[in-house]
Amino acid sequence: MQWLPASLQSPLWLWLLGALAIPLLIHLLRRSNPREITFAAAHWLRQKPQQNWKRLFLRDKLLLLLRLLLIALLALLLAQPLLNRDAQPEKSILLVDPRMERAELREFLDRNFSGDETFTEIFWLQARPSPIAEQRPPAPDLWQTLSALADQAAFRRAHILLRSDNNPSGRGLFKFSPHWQWHAVQQSGSGDDPNAPRIALLGDGPAWLEPVMRQWRNTAQPQLALQQLTTTAAADAESLDWLIYDTPGPLPESLHDFIRDGGLLITDQRVQPAAAVDFVALETEPGEILQAAAIGRGSWLRYRHDWHGEQFFRRADLPRRLWQQWSAQDWALQSRSRANWSIDAPPGIAVPDTDVPPAARATIERPLLVALLLLLALERLLALSGAMRFDARKIGEQRD
Repeated sequence: MQWLPASLQSPLWLWLLGALAIPLLIHLLRRSNPREITFAAAHWLRQKPQQNWKRLFLRDKLLLLLRLLLIALLALLLAQPLLNRDAQPEKSILLVDPRMERAELREFLDRNFSGDETFTEIFWLQARPSPIAEQRPPAPDLWQTLSALADQAAFRRAHILLRSDNNPSGRGLFKFSPHWQWHAVQQSGSGDDPNAPRIALLGDGPAWLEPVMRQWRNTAQPQLALQQLTTTAAADAESLDWLIYDTPGPLPESLHDFIRDGGLLITDQRVQPAAAVDFVALETEPGEILQAAAIGRGSWLRYRHDWHGEQFFRRADLPRRLWQQWSAQDWALQSRSRANWSIDAPPGIAVPDTDVPPAARATIERPLLVALLLLLALERLLALSGAMRFDARKIGEQRD
């Protein structure tokens, strides 16, 4: 383990270091050179031992140093320093998908990691992993969770156990560690057709929709079916992939949730966002401009024209073009079309080790507080001992 330079959580408190000038000024103002005064009768006075000025000088200097250190430690304590701890990634950590049952986990470990090959630590798979002994957390968004773990050095070489090797829905900007070792309890079946999105219509629908669906069923997609929804509340990303919405006006909040949960919403320019949405212009062919926006795990594809117009409908290649445009925006469909990235070939951006911050930041508030209390006790002890000597000397002079 290597300790790297420290950082400060509240560097503004360092202005207290300016208070170091206070004890220095007090020391300089109280400083005076002793003067020797002689007079004739002094010779008849009883001789008294000379004070040990050197000892007093050293005590005052030590008190000054202690007070300066107290102020500096107080400023440093308020600034909350952190030490960056560069821990090496552990190869014996297992991150478990919260969707898994504990019985499945035990069976998997007994079948694949019996004998000497065991894990020293097992955590639930989440952005901030918790020990497996704690309560099972809610199932996370795997793309966001794994992207967060890619930036944590302690988990760069961990084993990841998913309940299924199917791709979780999400985007191609997923960041990952090239050192992760993948495992899955349930292998994906071969009977599912990845090119069969579940499509629904909300509203009347444009005139070209039924001919397009009919051509899809008669050619490349015989299994496609179009559901008819009656309310926006029925739009659920768990049961639908594509939603065609044909009602002018602001987009209902329930459809925003449909997109955020991973669905693809398809509208024309008559549907307006209720809040600010960052659309990106997509020009698939000269003169044909679309708008796309990423919202949560899904996307919104919006045509810049009224798709009820004859210009939109009168195209011989309309079915093929629509399929290309819609498929290009459906990240969930693309991920299911790829071959089990979670086991074999994760897509996205590999985060190199050099770009990963240290594994943890260790606070040093406690040792600083202990040092502050010890120095304060020592300063008080020296100050009180000096005051007691002064009082004793004064009483002795009064008796004489």
